[in-house]
Amino acid sequence: MPSSTSGHPLRQKLGLSAAMTTPFDARGDMDWARYAAHARNLLGRGMKVVTAFGTTGEGISVPAPTRARLYERMGAAGIAPGQLVECIYGLSIADAAAHASRSLDAGCAAILLTPPFYFKAPSDAGMEQWLSRMLDAVGGGLRDIILYNIPQLTGVTIDLGVLARLRQRFGPAIAGVKDSSGNWPYTEALLAAHADLTILVGNEGHLAQAVRLGASGAISGLANFAPELVGRLVAGEDDPRILGILKAVLARPVNPAIKAYMAARLDPAWTNMLPPLLPIAADDAAALVAEIDASLAG
Repeated sequence: MPSSTSGHPLRQKLGLSAAMTTPFDARGDMDWARYAAHARNLLGRGMKVVTAFGTTGEGISVPAPTRARLYERMGAAGIAPGQLVECIYGLSIADAAAHASRSLDAGCAAILLTPPFYFKAPSDAGMEQWLSRMLDAVGGGLRDIILYNIPQLTGVTIDLGVLARLRQRFGPAIAGVKDSSGNWPYTEALLAAHADLTILVGNEGHLAQAVRLGASGAISGLANFAPELVGRLVAGEDDPRILGILKAVLARPVNPAIKAYMAARLDPAWTNMLPPLLPIAADDAAALVAEIDASLAG
């Protein structure tokens, strides 16, 4: 099993990163002040990087001009580009490549690259061509690409053969995979074939076991409010409290559930979401908070 200091250099930078949830005001505009304060809090609790605009952050719903301000607004708050992983989306090759180039040029720690998701069940050959052409289009600044495997939302599973061929073609620019599939046999096979890469596990229930097999850490939604607990899992230590938290969150729509807990523990503005996602009902939110608190108390 690779240690945290062997394999791809990015493994040493990315242990635990929160998949940051995104605060919005009542009009649906991004609340940059709350966002930066949340990032500073997480970075002050042991994280080297945080992840912007991923699934937990409703990134696909945030307008591109807003996302383009990430490094300017976070820099003004004292957060360096190298402390940010950015999740990018682009249905067209050109759009995805332009977004990645802009973020890499800004100095981000890494790109979390979402595969195209409108046309369902593309062939592995088609997906390989899309990824190859997109990465070619980024050009000479290509580095630190983490492929995002979340088939329950994209309809695309990152095939291990495709991953191997991309590594052959692009070398260390392919830094790793974030596996949010929740499919343990896939995670196990990924680690068996590519544990020298930065393998980040999105399912916290599998996290400690995956780390013991060579995973380097996680980009975690639950780390928004329980970073120390998730940090124990990233250290390869089992913590049964995570099971109760997962049960509470997964019994509801995940993003609204995380925001409901954030709203209860920080301030009510965290409840705001962008359609089509909506907050959970107040009574359900109260029950969720009680369930999570009971699990955290052990």
